[in-house]
Amino acid sequence: MRFSAAWAATAAQNVTLKVAVASLALVSTTLAITAARLSIREPLLIERGCFSRALDPSATSHSAAEIEIFVREAIRQRFNSDATPIPDYLSTEEVVSRAREQKELSTRSMSQFVIVRSMKTNGNSIAIEADRLIAVAQIRSAFLFPLTAAIATTPRTENNPYGLQLVKTEQPKPEGKQ
Repeated sequence: MRFSAAWAATAAQNVTLKVAVASLALVSTTLAITAARLSIREPLLIERGCFSRALDPSATSHSAAEIEIFVREAIRQRFNSDATPIPDYLSTEEVVSRAREQKELSTRSMSQFVIVRSMKTNGNSIAIEADRLIAVAQIRSAFLFPLTAAIATTPRTENNPYGLQLVKTEQPKPEGKQ
């Protein structure tokens, strides 16, 4: 092989290698920028339930639907005889009141079930219209059970994803009686 032909082949290979290195550098830079942009984004959170939907991870306030679902669950845990309360949902005073109330009901061989009909939120206070079902053996009775509940904001945890706590429940006094 002649020297000029070998030199031409080497020069052609160098040009090919320079084009390959330049294109690989461009692709690597593009991928690095894309990876950096994607890593800076907020994560996509999916709320599992009957209807899955994406949550806004930066939202710290509680939506009306979230408060309503929490109150229904917390009232169920507070009053229903068959419920096992999650301590993060109820304050210590409410857990003590629930234990005392359930002990009194069990000594009378009674059980209760509370159904929340509607609620009106007024800041941290919630007016609840509910029905109270009392069962003694095979006899069941339903009563109107209005409640006023107070809730507080707590940090969201695995045990309490709502970040709310039922602080106090009480039956409002009738307006005619003091």
